[in-house]
Amino acid sequence: EALPVLLFIWGVLCLVSAAALFVIEPRDNIPTLTVSLWCAAVSMTTLGYGDVYPVTNSGRVVVVALVITSILYTAIPLGIIGSAFSEVWSDRDRILLTQRTRKRLMQAGYEARDIPYLFKIFDRDQDDALDVEEFRTMVGFMKVGLTSQRVGELFDMFDADGGGTIDSREFVRALYPESYHDIYGAVTSAARQEITCECGNQLMPDANFCRRCGRPRSEDDVEKEPPAEKALSDL
Repeated sequence: EALPVLLFIWGVLCLVSAAALFVIEPRDNIPTLTVSLWCAAVSMTTLGYGDVYPVTNSGRVVVVALVITSILYTAIPLGIIGSAFSEVWSDRDRILLTQRTRKRLMQAGYEARDIPYLFKIFDRDQDDALDVEEFRTMVGFMKVGLTSQRVGELFDMFDADGGGTIDSREFVRALYPESYHDIYGAVTSAARQEITCECGNQLMPDANFCRRCGRPRSEDDVEKEPPAEKALSDL
């Protein structure tokens, strides 16, 4: 998006400098505005073919100012563009793998809202996270068409902290960032809701009994949960 602005300002500098050279230089040196534009362009790009050059002191001052200005102006945006390209190129595997996985999930009929349920189903040890073997089993069941090596790379990409497990939040945040808050926003708000046992102890939203008195969680407490929290607890 910034490239058109860069080219526009570059063109304005070239036109202004060409007009100044055309006015200052004698006609036998720069006979037309086209020749003046050529002289300004090769000066801005520091090529300096030598076929056209200023012969007056005022013209030389204009060209020197033009060269210095164009170098300073061009160096900063080109550095930014080069840095952005280098960053994207070094991260190309992650971007391509993420896009391919999301496309395959869409072709298989899965949406972002299905991910938490799938993680619950394939979480054999019920620790709210999948290890690499559980993740391979889930991806194989989903039939997204990724090789074993790609599945391993996908797992390592999501496991940013190197803990050996990933949860549904990390998966959704990486593949469906636009849907993350729609899925987990209500759950996060519900987690802050205080549920009090008859003995006065505060219960966690996913607790099935009170740790202080041992009283099972009543059906009334379950019915008071917001729909999003209840749907996840039913998994």
